[in-house]
Amino acid sequence: MTEYFERIIIISDKPKAEDDKTKDSLDERIGQAEHHLANPNKAHHSRARLPADAMALIGRIATELVAGIAVGTFIGWMLDQWLGTLPLFMIILFFLGAMAGMVNIWRMATGQGLKLGYFDQHRSDDKNNDQN
Repeated sequence: MTEYFERIIIISDKPKAEDDKTKDSLDERIGQAEHHLANPNKAHHSRARLPADAMALIGRIATELVAGIAVGTFIGWMLDQWLGTLPLFMIILFFLGAMAGMVNIWRMATGQGLKLGYFDQHRSDDKNNDQN
């Protein structure tokens, strides 16, 4: 029990100048936090988020390519096993799967995604060109 009181005395014997510095630092950080809460649109975004977003994009691109190739190859292999052919369908569907993965990446990069009316958009552009 006496050790506890000795620790308290040691802690309370810190120089006052050091306490003032930590108090000023704390007041400054509290002010910054209040400013960021009051103005959320003006808050500076951390650069630490950028690599995570880039890694997510790279992961999605890799997943699209690998999934297209894997699914195409597997379906081709299954067809070859069922029909007793050479790896003809596996090779054909391998390339079709790779193309499907690339098309998905293109749609992701252009912002088309799975939006409905993608072809209607081009039809309306064609009608506008025909009228001119």
